[in-house]
Amino acid sequence: MSKCIIIVTLLILIGCTKTALVEENTDIHDPYRIMNTIPEDLQIAVAKAEMFGAEIYMQDIAAWVVTDFLSDNGVLGRDKRLRGWVTEHADKEMTSGRMIVTFVGDIEGEFKGLYQVATQSGRVLEKTYQAHLEGFELTPSQLFMFKARQTALKSEFKPCADKYNTAVIKFNDEENNYNIVYLLAGSVKHGEVMAGGNYRLIINESGEEILENTPLSKSCIVLQKTEGVAALTLSHIVEPTPNAVHVFLSLLHQVPIYILTTENKITWKVDGNKISIIKI
Repeated sequence: MSKCIIIVTLLILIGCTKTALVEENTDIHDPYRIMNTIPEDLQIAVAKAEMFGAEIYMQDIAAWVVTDFLSDNGVLGRDKRLRGWVTEHADKEMTSGRMIVTFVGDIEGEFKGLYQVATQSGRVLEKTYQAHLEGFELTPSQLFMFKARQTALKSEFKPCADKYNTAVIKFNDEENNYNIVYLLAGSVKHGEVMAGGNYRLIINESGEEILENTPLSKSCIVLQKTEGVAALTLSHIVEPTPNAVHVFLSLLHQVPIYILTTENKITWKVDGNKISIIKI
């Protein structure tokens, strides 16, 4: 597959994700925007950052509202078998914005599904809620994604927060299937933007072997979004482009982030799931 086709394919996927994520957005999607505005050697990295950042956001919101739903129903404090969750799109095309969150437990040494519910546009669809007290067999995809999540959480990394959230993305490069796991530093303090302490891990298809473990910052950077702040600024020294976590943070905190990548002295604007160059 040529580089041009790869970029266009990624941009079409970004457009689908954007439609599902922000239903009220009426902007016309331009699949050639990145190809026309970003230096050629940086185009794929920017396209992936936009696509994966939007995906992280969708997974994070779905897991968040389902966690609150199960907590309100007394499930989380009662069932000691629970070990975490896995979040997937309800449709293969990933265009509806509907997500399925499955909470997984350890039953006699095996990972099995215990609770499952769908979300739509950040809301729990309560009629879809199912409790399987005896546990149900996970699909191979669910099992491998969950194992990848657990492998990432047990990996060696320098924490910048007491709590870490995860997002697991299935990805293939035409030769192998991988799990891309993002470890996301969490905060419960209003206005804290956890720009540091985040990691990206590439884990094999079965979810058991770490192939790459990449810190996405050199330090525990915490930005503050106070009332009236129109944008945030950040220097980024480990990559030549903004990454998926920057996109996720812009979406999560609903604020543009201006980023100077020190390697190439480019100033970028990350505005939701759209990355653009301000100054070269």
